[in-house]
Amino acid sequence: MMLIPVTVVGAASIVAGPLLLKAAERTTGMAMAAGRSTRAALAAGLSVATAALCWIGLFQFGTTPVWLAWCWACALGLGLALTDVRCRRLPFPMVAALAGGGAAFLLCDTIIHGTWLRFGFACISMVALLGLALLVQMSAPDHTGGGDTALYAALGLYLGWFGWDGLLRGLLIASGFTALVAIAVAVSSKSMNSRFPAGPPLLAGSLISMLLT
Repeated sequence: MMLIPVTVVGAASIVAGPLLLKAAERTTGMAMAAGRSTRAALAAGLSVATAALCWIGLFQFGTTPVWLAWCWACALGLGLALTDVRCRRLPFPMVAALAGGGAAFLLCDTIIHGTWLRFGFACISMVALLGLALLVQMSAPDHTGGGDTALYAALGLYLGWFGWDGLLRGLLIASGFTALVAIAVAVSSKSMNSRFPAGPPLLAGSLISMLLT
């Protein structure tokens, strides 16, 4: 029984790289890499990274819908990290896919195990973080954009699934990672107003927090 979902996810990981690359380019309207060989190497790297993260999650979550949500978060997270690094953008369609796919898999786990309160808290966390992120965006529009706001909401869904501890720990780790990157960028550029892609550290911190639950 375990072999079937593992095989399916493994096969999906192989094709994830080219699909993520195409999605990133379509949603941003920009090429992620120049040249056929570079594009092939980038797609292969995305596939390998997706497969590795999926296997890591398997040991933590087992063959459950929560593991599928983890795999989905890793794949979309890699695609979003790529677009943010290359284009300084977090395309809304990809962020929406991150949230929608995660919600679908977590709902499946809820139906199977009857954890409706857990799923409800995750949804409330998503809405609450969306509201807080919108307030931050309105107060500091030059430092945060709509993509960052939407990403916070999507990550709130995943972190909220693990309760208050998972939500608070995830926000702390993700914010800490982002702060460290901000300090490093400020020091290297010798400017406190330097901008940097916040998506990758937010995603990395959230994924690490999920593994620590």
